[in-house]
Amino acid sequence: MPAYKTLTEIIKDNVKKYAEKPAFKIKQDGKFVPITYQEFYQKIKCLGTGLLDIGLKELDHVGLISENRLEWIISDMAMIHLRIVDVPCSENSSSKDIYFKLNHSDSSAVFLEGEKQLTNFLQAPHPLPNIKNIILIDKINIFADPGDAPEWTIPLPFKDGKEINKKFKKAINNALRHENVTIFLSPAAKEFLVEYLENHQNEFLELTSDDVPAEFNKESLLLRCCTISQEFYQHNSFQVYSYQNIAERGQKLVEQGDNRFEEIAAKVREDDLVTIIYTSGTTAAPKGVMLVHANFVHNVRVMPPVQQINENDRFLSVLPSWHIFERTAEYLSLTVGASTAYSKPYKQVLLPDLIAEKPTIMTSVPRIWESVYQGAIAKAKKGGALQSKIFDLAFKVGARYKKAERTAQNRIPLFDRMEFSNEEIREAKKTMLRIGWLYRLFDKLVYQKIREVAGGELRFAISGGGALPENVDKFFDIAGILVCEGYGLTETAPVISARNPEANIISTVGITMPEAEIIVADKNNLQKELPHSEVGVVLTKGPMVMKGYYKNEETTAQVFQNGWFNTGDLGRKTKNGNYLQLVGRSKDTIVLRGGENVEPQPLEEKLLESAFINMAVVVGQDKPRLGVLIVPNYENLKAFWEKEKIRFENISESIKHPQIVSLFQQEVRRLISRENGFNPYETVMGIALCASAFSVETGELTETLKIKRFEIHNKFAELINSICG
Repeated sequence: MPAYKTLTEIIKDNVKKYAEKPAFKIKQDGKFVPITYQEFYQKIKCLGTGLLDIGLKELDHVGLISENRLEWIISDMAMIHLRIVDVPCSENSSSKDIYFKLNHSDSSAVFLEGEKQLTNFLQAPHPLPNIKNIILIDKINIFADPGDAPEWTIPLPFKDGKEINKKFKKAINNALRHENVTIFLSPAAKEFLVEYLENHQNEFLELTSDDVPAEFNKESLLLRCCTISQEFYQHNSFQVYSYQNIAERGQKLVEQGDNRFEEIAAKVREDDLVTIIYTSGTTAAPKGVMLVHANFVHNVRVMPPVQQINENDRFLSVLPSWHIFERTAEYLSLTVGASTAYSKPYKQVLLPDLIAEKPTIMTSVPRIWESVYQGAIAKAKKGGALQSKIFDLAFKVGARYKKAERTAQNRIPLFDRMEFSNEEIREAKKTMLRIGWLYRLFDKLVYQKIREVAGGELRFAISGGGALPENVDKFFDIAGILVCEGYGLTETAPVISARNPEANIISTVGITMPEAEIIVADKNNLQKELPHSEVGVVLTKGPMVMKGYYKNEETTAQVFQNGWFNTGDLGRKTKNGNYLQLVGRSKDTIVLRGGENVEPQPLEEKLLESAFINMAVVVGQDKPRLGVLIVPNYENLKAFWEKEKIRFENISESIKHPQIVSLFQQEVRRLISRENGFNPYETVMGIALCASAFSVETGELTETLKIKRFEIHNKFAELINSICG
């Protein structure tokens, strides 16, 4: 591969080399339609030129709030070519998140996917006067006559003759029931709505709470109506455009000979800032990770030969593009001349897409593989007693065979010695010979059917964004689906190490990427590198490591020690030093199995607002959902016991009582809610009540009374597994 220094060089070369090959595939009428490399570049160029036309310029910072889709990567690449720094956010970002990230990043414009994102933007807790332009990827619905609707909207009728239109009435009813809904409408539609509410008081009352005055609900509804008129622009600092409008005006300019896009793209350098990605840290405020071209280029340059990725591969995209893992995977596909088809991580969408596209490579988070694993088991059980027995026997035999195979090939991580003995290898080979015929039989009867669910042509999958459960890992190994677990952080763009087809060592995150370095240091003395097999803090260095945290020199300095980046993860290397195994996190951030980062402290502080809660520890590292360990405030709980006349022998018995458990479930739901500013993935699903308080003496607290999360995770592992799934 050529010695590329920038992402723009990669695109330029590959557009020439793979011009007519599919770069991306999108769904149209239920079928995947290819977008060639040449078409992709033309779309980038037209959009970029359109952005220049509305006033965006080099070195601007621009938000990008959307899920995975073709328009995301086109917008991203257009800005990269224009030396504009993009600030990606989840499509589910709250108003509070949007405000913080756009404000802190000094963004002057923002791409919003559609109505939901525009609503959240408009409901930001404070104005964002620096935002001058909003580009809507999807036009939003507005109740208006066609002549009163801006180009970035889709007009819907608000009345039929003198009667209210059914869609408009449905929208009103929906807004009355859900406080976070916004209705966009023209001045004429707003006037019609006010009159309608006045003349249909009884009908209106039926949709509102009995204990809230109708007039209050009416005013609340009208406040959530966004009237798009000249006053809308006068009261706001920004102009709104549709993505389509920007692309079309750019296309006209390009056709007229406008070449500003290429002129700016030619100036891109390897140390140019590409993006600022906000990630939760050990404090409540997110940190803006600054990544330059050199960071991304390292990953996409060294991974293809190690992971054996080539131009004939077909990627299937199911993760959001704002996630560093998926974003780099799309860059990787573009680097080798492969294609990427866009899907969704939902069973009803993903499974048909796997069959239709037959991907050869797929990047995913552990939760997706766990879902497939659980689905396979559930399907086997539904097939009757005989099918269930065959399935169970197949995986018992498969487990024995694969363990023997991994032993014979030295593919089991060893921490107490360098390798297996000759005797162990001989015994493993004997086992393979003895049950090999049975394993091959079950391959035809069972394993092959599981592989067919993934399309039948999957060479391997890359799992990241959290630890892959060992039972799931082994299940797919038995079934013949190669899942290569990788490891990295947003700060490392992201891959530091990964398993690959030649070295797929289960229970590890594989080998260190070329040009990267990893050491395991004493967590009490980061200057001291530990011997292989000892657990410590994982430190790394190399061209993939970030430039630093945006406007946060203090935190940047804290995570670097003598040129080494402190990942905050706990790990150990195998005795031979070849493979890394992660065992936990030294920092507080919880990473769920779906890849979401959750900061536990704000949740815990909120839970302590309850009079019934004395201590709370949110848990869920590498789990599909969050849970919480609660030490009740027994003094305040006493009144509840007496009121409800609950009888029990001791404290341990009391916390198992259904009414007590129900009380704490209600408290958790009340406090950790969207209304209190928490994201859906921060919902605490499982609770466990503890009879005794955590203490220094029993090992759960430090001397300064801080929670030892790693110790609690070990001590209460079984309990945590039961409440977190």
